[in-house]
Amino acid sequence: MRHCCGAQRGFEIFILDNENQKVMKVSRDLKVCAGSPWFAGCCDCCAHEVTVEAPIGTVVGYVKQKGAFGKSPYEIMDENQEPVLKIKGPRFIFDGALCPCDSEFKLLTLDGTNQVGSLSKVYSGFAKEMFTVADNFSIKFPADLSVKTKATLIGALFLIDFTYFEGKKK
Repeated sequence: MRHCCGAQRGFEIFILDNENQKVMKVSRDLKVCAGSPWFAGCCDCCAHEVTVEAPIGTVVGYVKQKGAFGKSPYEIMDENQEPVLKIKGPRFIFDGALCPCDSEFKLLTLDGTNQVGSLSKVYSGFAKEMFTVADNFSIKFPADLSVKTKATLIGALFLIDFTYFEGKKK
């Protein structure tokens, strides 16, 4: 699937605790036309979406791409698919060894007026960016955010990685 569909493929990512027990699952189904900012707003079949479970079998939240020209905003939703926060990405992403800057995705209130945190791909230095496919990410959020929403933000980070940074050739 990786060679055929690349970053568009479905996935299941398990988060393990210190005893190697699965405590969280982030999953995405394969969607053939996923990622198009023009079609994501008009039909669910073309929107990137992940489901977050913690513990496994109990959905705690969803992350769903919303349609917009040029940018791909995401909604962070609770277990009832009610929006909680928004993520707004940069208009352009400059990435790679020769682009020594972070790519910040702003974590916003539902009305989009206040930034309450961020999800960022952190520049790792010339050698690491040039010779590896490893990436570093950071999440900043309010301390009083619910544990379920924090878990869903981890899912959002995986979705952003797959959408924007997976599949680059080194």
